[in-house]
Amino acid sequence: MFKHNPADKQLSLTDPYLSYSQYVQEALLKSWAETFLKTIFVNIDEERFALLYSEKASRPNAAVNVLIGLLILKELNNWSDIETIASLYFDYRVQYALGITDFEKERICVNTLGNFRSRLYQFNEEEGRDLLAEEIASLNQKIIDFTEMDTSFLRQDSMMISSNAKKMGRLELIYTVNANMVKLFRAHDLSLLPPSFKHYGQEKDKADHVYRVNKEEVEQKTLELLKESVELYNSTPEELKHTEEFKALERLIGEQINQDQTPKKNKEIPADSLQNPSEPDATYRCKGNKSYNGYVMNLVEAYDRAKNLSLIVYHELQPNVVSDVELGLNALEELTEGQTLVSDGAYFSQKMVEKAAEKEVNLSFSALSGRSVAEETLGADQFLIDPETELILACPGGNVPLKAERDHEKETYKARFAKEDCASCPLKERCIIKEQVKSNLVTFTDKQLTIAIYRTLLGTAEHQALGDFRAGVEGVPSVLRRRYRIDELPVRGLIRSRIWDNLKIMAYNFSSVHRYLQRNRVAALSWLNFLRYLSRLFPEKAAVGVTVGG
Repeated sequence: MFKHNPADKQLSLTDPYLSYSQYVQEALLKSWAETFLKTIFVNIDEERFALLYSEKASRPNAAVNVLIGLLILKELNNWSDIETIASLYFDYRVQYALGITDFEKERICVNTLGNFRSRLYQFNEEEGRDLLAEEIASLNQKIIDFTEMDTSFLRQDSMMISSNAKKMGRLELIYTVNANMVKLFRAHDLSLLPPSFKHYGQEKDKADHVYRVNKEEVEQKTLELLKESVELYNSTPEELKHTEEFKALERLIGEQINQDQTPKKNKEIPADSLQNPSEPDATYRCKGNKSYNGYVMNLVEAYDRAKNLSLIVYHELQPNVVSDVELGLNALEELTEGQTLVSDGAYFSQKMVEKAAEKEVNLSFSALSGRSVAEETLGADQFLIDPETELILACPGGNVPLKAERDHEKETYKARFAKEDCASCPLKERCIIKEQVKSNLVTFTDKQLTIAIYRTLLGTAEHQALGDFRAGVEGVPSVLRRRYRIDELPVRGLIRSRIWDNLKIMAYNFSSVHRYLQRNRVAALSWLNFLRYLSRLFPEKAAVGVTVGG
């Protein structure tokens, strides 16, 4: 049964805070605990999580806002679950940060944290709704409102995140999937298992089939193991076809075997194929001459230059075969009119440009991928195009075409120019026009036109400054790896990984806003001390209430 835990409770008469001396109380109010209480804890919306609990009269849940706060603090300090509970019991700052005024009523055991994460996972699995991600987005907005942060300028980057599972070669993968099914058969009904599979229970069998196989034997051994996979598939009774082991076997066969029952070549196996049966959501990707097995996270960071405050306002975790183009389109959905998003060239696509124009969001790219173009070559954007008819009206040299066409289906622009006009044009050597028998032809696609426009913009001072601005986000993945250990998740699977990553992103943002508030507090104290110093120098002005700075 869901029970609300009010965040604005009064201190009890037995609260340790009341027994502390004034300087200890002041130290507490200057610490991270006060910042956490004001920016995070009091803003947690418990009602959002009422769906996780039964509506029937039963034992009430542990305070949801306390659990979420604890999980964020856990990631902030790299605590284990046991260390988190120990900190709750023995560190008053943790109790204060979580609004606990009567600790005897708020006791939580270590299993409560794991059970809460399991509830989040189960609800997401069944309903397709990530409650924790929704709450993190809400908390970020509350922080933005609290600090009056300007989020007009955004920068995005993606990072590869390693899977918490062993990277398997093809032979080991096939053997492991088969061995898991054999184990399932033995637990269910050993008599259903074909006699030829008894070798899976022998000592050193895996070494003989995987690790001790010579290079010239790999192809034959792969064929033998895949034949066993098909035989296991055909022998599986209906009552076992709902299991994870069978689903992995079924997926393996579909990804590794051709329709003519021959094994696929390595290059024919898709990148999103099964990499490890214990981590079915992880995928394989090569990027920058380096191979990755796991996930990709897209990050959008807002930076307020005046306040020197940055926050990750949007993040998304996907299998690493999802391209930056698709991730960028998803991020663009969350942006609003007037914002400026700066990305690198890997995010560029015609769809992204069109969607940004539709949402009235400004786009900038620090570079553009693809073939480089000679600086002296005139781009497609130098041709004059009628905004209504979308026909080419003139070339960069001012010549009018003999004929112009616009093909919306093929998304192309075409125009023919008189040969004598081109022959006398001073821009002929730089033009993208192609000479033909009767006339000269220029043709380019919508994408080529858009790229040309952005290439021209890259040379402007404004976009060069935005390119420098985007470089700041490239340090975020390093912080997430070193401080928050985002590559060392103790869980497997996309949904479970998202739960942990949501909490790590919130911990990162809290750390950022706490540093900002600390800077402001120090600056305010320095100014106050300066005023006090001036009042001692000019006591007569202070006595009559004259403002020192007036």
